[in-house]
Amino acid sequence: MNKTRLAKTELAAERNEMNKQLNDPSPKQMDKCSPMCCQDDSSFELHVVSTNRGEQTTVLNVVKQIWPWVDYIHIREKQLSLLQHFIWASHMTESGVPSSRIVINGANPFVPSEFCRGAHWSQQMLTKAEVSMNTVNKGERMRLGVSVHSLHEARAAADYGADYLFFGHVYTSRSKPDLTPRGVDALAEVCSGVDIPVIAIGGIQASTIQAVRLAGARGAAVISSVFQHEHPAHAIRLIKQAAERVI
Repeated sequence: MNKTRLAKTELAAERNEMNKQLNDPSPKQMDKCSPMCCQDDSSFELHVVSTNRGEQTTVLNVVKQIWPWVDYIHIREKQLSLLQHFIWASHMTESGVPSSRIVINGANPFVPSEFCRGAHWSQQMLTKAEVSMNTVNKGERMRLGVSVHSLHEARAAADYGADYLFFGHVYTSRSKPDLTPRGVDALAEVCSGVDIPVIAIGGIQASTIQAVRLAGARGAAVISSVFQHEHPAHAIRLIKQAAERVI
């Protein structure tokens, strides 16, 4: 059996277990520590999020170029099933991307996987959650992020036990061209209103990294500025250099 077929077989078994547990997560299911639960909170995190267009080949080719300069790579493809997200992750790890840098949208943080070490939730998933993350030691689950769009949502996610937040969109975004950006002032309000790291997302460029840092963001997430760039590796290096500049 070749590696791809083996991975799919293993994922099928994992899917069956996930289907039982996803809506009723139990802390007892996580029996090993995840590297993503033990991060240095003083660092400025750089996240890259997939295009949400089902472009697996394109995303994989870009990710293989950029992962050394990125803290986390999010697989966020709303039109795909959770199993398909894990198949994408398996292909990334086969290509040399460390699983410790892979985050899967919609994954159950209480269920370990060899293909990722982090989960990210939408507001819809948060409202359906029944078990608080605060009931589980961080070393016994995957790191969890939640997307928020207001201070109220941010505080609710923090109270639930999220480890970090995505807030946006901060600037005009190619992925949301018809929506008015929330701006740096709104970002600053959220950053000062919660005690967990806030990651700025939406229209982030190398030229705006310092502004979001000054607003209190502990990281930035990018999509178009990398995936739509002619030279993705060059683009991410510029963003990384800007993020590391002392302010």
